[in-house]
Amino acid sequence: MAIIFSASPGTASQTFKKRLEIILKCKSLMLNSDRGVGHMLIDIPAKKKILKKLKLNFFDKTKLIYGHIFPTKKNLVLLDYYYGINHFIISYRNIYEQLNYYYKWQKYKLRGPLNFPEDEYFSNLNEFSSNHYNIDLNLLLVLNFYKHWFYLIQNNEIKNFTLFSFEEIKSSNEEYQKKIKNIFKKLDNQNTIKFDNNIKENVQKKEKFEIHPRHKQMIEDFISFHKDIDFNLII
Repeated sequence: MAIIFSASPGTASQTFKKRLEIILKCKSLMLNSDRGVGHMLIDIPAKKKILKKLKLNFFDKTKLIYGHIFPTKKNLVLLDYYYGINHFIISYRNIYEQLNYYYKWQKYKLRGPLNFPEDEYFSNLNEFSSNHYNIDLNLLLVLNFYKHWFYLIQNNEIKNFTLFSFEEIKSSNEEYQKKIKNIFKKLDNQNTIKFDNNIKENVQKKEKFEIHPRHKQMIEDFISFHKDIDFNLII
């Protein structure tokens, strides 16, 4: 049985992943089919398929699966069939802060975290603009990421889950620690859980961008269109 850490891009997920690896005393496994947009599709390794077919799953000790995992029916079926789902961890952040994060990606990496990897070849390092359609794609994908997770949660279609905000992860505050202890309460010795604020991965310098009116309108229209889903956690 594995813990599935589905991280929204820009939620201090590298830091959180490292902390979870320390608690579980393991390395996490990524199953995305490619970088960027490849996070949408789960790709089960051939070795895992063989072990499953031969009923030798006990040789696989995977405890933590990490990625920008979209909870499509196929992805969830594959995860449960091959690894078993012990608990879902989903990270989230204010959508306007994430949009700022995508601007920064486009400025310095010439694409976004959910773009096609090759999109960097179609951008110019010396001509950054928030009016870039790479950002539109990332914004629509992350909004759909939240739509699908929030729908499953709000309709009680998944049971064992914990939501972590960017602020909780960044600060390792009391609420964060309470949630971690609750997830791992079945550990033989909870004293192995250490809350070390010095564990930080891939921390970037802050930079503020002006939100493009089109992106602001996209967020408002998307949320307004999906009236049956509560997006309050991210706005």
